Amino acid sequence: MAQMFDDRDVEIKGQHLSGKTLDFVITGGVAAIESPRFIRELRRFGAEVRVWMTPSSEKFVSPLVFEWASKCSVTTELSGIAEHISHSDAVIVAPCTLNFLSKMSLGIADTAAATLIQSAMGRMPVFIAPSMHVSLAETASYERHRKNLAQLKNVFFLEPQANESKLKMISIESAVAVICHELSARHLSKKTTAVVSLGPTRSAIDDVRYISNHSTGALGLQIADEFFRRGFDVTAVVGPIQFALPSYLRCVSVRTNQEMKKAMKMEVDRGADIAVFAAAVLDFDVAKTSEGKLSSKNSLELKLKPSAKLIESIRSKNLKRVGFKLESGVSEKELIRRAQDALKSQGVELLVANRLEDVSPETHRAYLLSKGSAGVVKLNSREEIAQALAVFFESKFKSDLGRKAAR
Repeated sequence: MAQMFDDRDVEIKGQHLSGKTLDFVITGGVAAIESPRFIRELRRFGAEVRVWMTPSSEKFVSPLVFEWASKCSVTTELSGIAEHISHSDAVIVAPCTLNFLSKMSLGIADTAAATLIQSAMGRMPVFIAPSMHVSLAETASYERHRKNLAQLKNVFFLEPQANESKLKMISIESAVAVICHELSARHLSKKTTAVVSLGPTRSAIDDVRYISNHSTGALGLQIADEFFRRGFDVTAVVGPIQFALPSYLRCVSVRTNQEMKKAMKMEVDRGADIAVFAAAVLDFDVAKTSEGKLSSKNSLELKLKPSAKLIESIRSKNLKRVGFKLESGVSEKELIRRAQDALKSQGVELLVANRLEDVSPETHRAYLLSKGSAGVVKLNSREEIAQALAVFFESKFKSDLGRKAAR
């Protein structure tokens, strides 16, 4: 007999919000129809979500919908137990109308949700996702109240997007990533930065043609995303890839080995703590690039020259580096032997080793080796690789507050 599931359950994507309780405030805008999806996405990352609705929001969506989405009862009025004195980990207002934003700024507490906000501000993080017609967003009132709130400690704006004459709520996926990031960063000992290279590089044959590597950049993006959600400030140095990058990641686009080296070095010189070399950097460059377009009527011979190893040129005294070793046609035993040699010769903190035959769009098996340890960890997916790297460095930079929360 098939196992029965509660219809309100969600498929877990990660544990970045595990053990955290979030108060979710819904105000009276049409974007309230998106809030159930927002709540369920928060739950997919482990959060418990408690919903608060303003009277005007009930005109757009029934409380029953949010009871289903959150798997918790919905608060619309205060009772004798003083629900507004919240001990949650954060409050989210999504959508936030101009009316509610103004109340937040002026200290008005005329509803249960508004009272919760006044009690929470200054004590815990408050995330605000504005949503309104652009004519309202352009008023002096909006600018004044937004500025007042932005100056307060622990108030974060989930930046909206202007479209169809409306200031629309940030995408749900981006909003949840930012919330994971901000709440996780509170458990790191300091502002910790990571630079991640990803994707292929190119070397030009002429002004039209080039040589490159087969690389989607999917693993590097997974790593950058995981580091970001765990609270690290992340810069992704991205070679030419075929998919859109998430708006919440700071990205630097490059094409060649030289451009990637320059961008990585710039981030390290700025004080990056961690450098992850996940890009498929060309081992050879075209010896001489031709100007214009070469004729296709003639035969073409290319002379290639070895390119400098990117990882060897990016070093700093306190920089923690992660290297990658890809082999093909060797046994797993031989792969690990070569990876151990590379771990020593490159002087990296961690090294990810895998075989070309173990990589596909669906799978990405690999082995993780660390400096000073004889152990080898087998990993079976991009998600596992990204989590293993991020968790390793999270433990290195975790504050006393974070260690207490983990216990």
